[in-house]
Amino acid sequence: MIEFTQIGSELIFIGTALFLVGLIQGALIPAVKNSRMALSGHLTAVQCAMALMIFGIIWSLVELPVSLEIFTAYGCAFGFILIWLGITVASVTGASKALPIAGAGFSATIATEYMVTILVRLGSILSLVTCTLLTIGMLPTVW
Repeated sequence: MIEFTQIGSELIFIGTALFLVGLIQGALIPAVKNSRMALSGHLTAVQCAMALMIFGIIWSLVELPVSLEIFTAYGCAFGFILIWLGITVASVTGASKALPIAGAGFSATIATEYMVTILVRLGSILSLVTCTLLTIGMLPTVW
């Protein structure tokens, strides 16, 4: 049986807030330096937000030690936000090294390129680790 937990409710709230931010970003796509990257940021926010809301709904099915459960929930949310933030910074500044397809034809300062690379890579690693832990935490409910 699925029931709402405190962590689940917080994930739903974070997801809803990120969804709203993604919708606002979608309206601002024409106003940034790289609109292709802004579209990518908009889609990232909306898709990650939906994932967080789904994670919040199913959170009562996750069976992990408490400290690992907290790391998994908030690490996942933080990782998704870091990815979105990196893409958004790239859309405003024109940074393209970390995201060469959406960034084709644009460039930014070395410091900005480095910051975007760190945000996107750290967010990607954190999301990968925490989504793996989430999957492991779901195994007991499947078997």
